[in-house]
Amino acid sequence: MFSTLKIIIFSIMVFNAESITNFADIDCGQTPNERKAKIIGGEHAIESEFPWLVSITRRGTHFCGGTLISNRYVMTAAHCLCTGSGNDHISPSSIKVTISQHDLTNKNSNAFQIGIKSLKLHPEYSCNKVKNDIAILELEKLVSWTESVSPACLPGDNYEKAYSNFHNELATVAGWGWTKEERGGGGRATILQKAKVQVIETEKCRTWYKSQGKKTKITESQICAGHEQGGVDACWADSGGPLMVHNDSKNQMMVVGVVSTGIGCGRPYLPGIYTRVSEFIPWIKAILEE
Repeated sequence: MFSTLKIIIFSIMVFNAESITNFADIDCGQTPNERKAKIIGGEHAIESEFPWLVSITRRGTHFCGGTLISNRYVMTAAHCLCTGSGNDHISPSSIKVTISQHDLTNKNSNAFQIGIKSLKLHPEYSCNKVKNDIAILELEKLVSWTESVSPACLPGDNYEKAYSNFHNELATVAGWGWTKEERGGGGRATILQKAKVQVIETEKCRTWYKSQGKKTKITESQICAGHEQGGVDACWADSGGPLMVHNDSKNQMMVVGVVSTGIGCGRPYLPGIYTRVSEFIPWIKAILEE
């Protein structure tokens, strides 16, 4: 039986002159196998390249990604947990998290599954909406850290206008989603894919969407990432996975976004829209300290 005792270790570290949130009891964001350079327009990741990235499954099938932020909690997109009927949510017992996953078809890998004890969707999130699209999964048992299983760093929440810090930076998105927007023209990836996307300034992103006749409302609690010409993007079943920026000097990555929404996949002037993690650090901290 799980102990009700919860020990939360909260630390702040320097990352490119900004702060980092580490909810784990070891160093976060370590990338032992990080390689310099299907997610659309991406390439195979190498095994254990992103040791915090998990696969969320239902009835044995991958449907969303997630990020291990401590040895007990996974961050994902709230929309992954909607049933498709009104504002109803799936039950914790109906899903599992697969950790240390790389090839979805490889039965002899180091991957292992853990059940879900509870789901915490952001209280201001509504199914079929995109605002506040973030959720926390509580695992049924604690995870043991290994080279292929380690926690992600998250942004700090103690600096002003955090939403402006990563403009024009190249970020990495990874997942087991579809490799083409047209599902008949490309299947879901079985091997973990990764791709580089550029973080787009919010007002520019709004202008791009408007230029394509889209009325999508993009808020400061969201972050856009993609390319003007398109061709590289997250897609179906990448939802809930991480958008990451890298610090070369520390060989450390920070998860700044959660794959949330967009118009199609990889279209010109329509970059992917991610939940901006820095805006939700106080809420996440409160969940972990309950």
